[in-house]
Amino acid sequence: MRALLPCALSGLLLLSCSAQASPAPTHDFELDNGLRVIVREDHRAPVVSTHMVVKVGSSHEHPGQSGLSHALEHLVFTGSGKTSAGEYSQILERLGAEENAYTSRDLTVFHQTLSAPYLGLGLELLADLLVAARLDAAQFDVELPAIKAERRQRLDSAHSRLGEQLQAIAHSSSSYATPVIGWPSDLERMNAAELTAWYRAWYAPNNSVLVVVGAVTGEQVRSLAQRHFGGLPRTPLAAVKAPLDYPVALRQVTLRDGAATPAVAMAFNVPSHATATAPRDVNALRLTQALLGGGLSARLVAGPMREQERLMDPFVSYSPFTRGDSLFVVQASINPTKALPLDNVRSALQDELQALKAAPPTPQALERARTWLLAQLVYARDDLSAQADELSALSAAGLPLSLLASEREDLQAITAQDIQHVARTYFSDERLSVAYIKAPEADDE
Repeated sequence: MRALLPCALSGLLLLSCSAQASPAPTHDFELDNGLRVIVREDHRAPVVSTHMVVKVGSSHEHPGQSGLSHALEHLVFTGSGKTSAGEYSQILERLGAEENAYTSRDLTVFHQTLSAPYLGLGLELLADLLVAARLDAAQFDVELPAIKAERRQRLDSAHSRLGEQLQAIAHSSSSYATPVIGWPSDLERMNAAELTAWYRAWYAPNNSVLVVVGAVTGEQVRSLAQRHFGGLPRTPLAAVKAPLDYPVALRQVTLRDGAATPAVAMAFNVPSHATATAPRDVNALRLTQALLGGGLSARLVAGPMREQERLMDPFVSYSPFTRGDSLFVVQASINPTKALPLDNVRSALQDELQALKAAPPTPQALERARTWLLAQLVYARDDLSAQADELSALSAAGLPLSLLASEREDLQAITAQDIQHVARTYFSDERLSVAYIKAPEADDE
């Protein structure tokens, strides 16, 4: 954060300073075997963050095989051509590195943050993991109970179940309905042979992206990538299609849980950068999210229901960098001491959306939202791993890196009328899915 301190007097000064800074040098090239390599130079500290992105996630899974991508993320660490079970992590720990992995709907990521001189060793380990993991049945039998336990922990949380069920009904015509961790019935039937076939189908250099952010140059990474990944063979890949939604009617689901705080979540089917026919709409939706839920002055955070302490934890989300259609989600819990019917909460949330349809936001409100959103982008890009996450998401969605270069200008171009336009276009009942958490004895509303 030291590089940003001269600009930290206010959000506006921060943005002004950031806008004047030269963009970080970014290199994008491909090896002969199809491995894409993205390098962003950031020389503020002698550290690098490396993400190996395999372009497979829950949205690629077939019915009856949900959870394969997430389970495979666990199993590849149990041994490979050069390491025994647990040795990958032990080697990196001795180097003082941080490492982990995650799976989403679009991708699986194995990431490391380590001292720049050790980048070559880190890449050697990742290349070995990509093509030489040992996926034997005995290790699968050890790992599967841990994966099932993780699944049960999700089920123990009413709000996690709420999110899962909302995704399922909102993406009912799309493979984004599949939970990343998998459905319980599929985990019960999963076997090591399925995982081996999934690994062979998707883990290949021509289905992967190597993202390196930190104290390196493009030529340094090119040389190391060629050394450790250049000899890996291509694999024939199955054709994939973007997950697209077909919303035609209001959808609802209710979860009964006496121990959880009652809540309502509303999701509208909206495009992402990858699926939008009008790219300007995507940036208008991003600013709408900031208007409603970004910062202390946002409409849901500072609105009458919140000021009266009737709403708890208002939350608005929108993911523009997905390979398929996205969701615009608005949710809130009720204050149990106020005994407010959930229908009233839903009405209050929808009133805010209706207000945007009826009249565009004021210039002052729009500029506050824009300043908040641009500040969040600055803060996120002060972190090497966050930068690598962003580049990983774009690459998995098939989006050009030029989106980031023009992002500030594109957001600055959005007008109050653009906000009103997307509210009228996308916040309709046929695009709406609603999920409730209610007490077992509560009346249906």
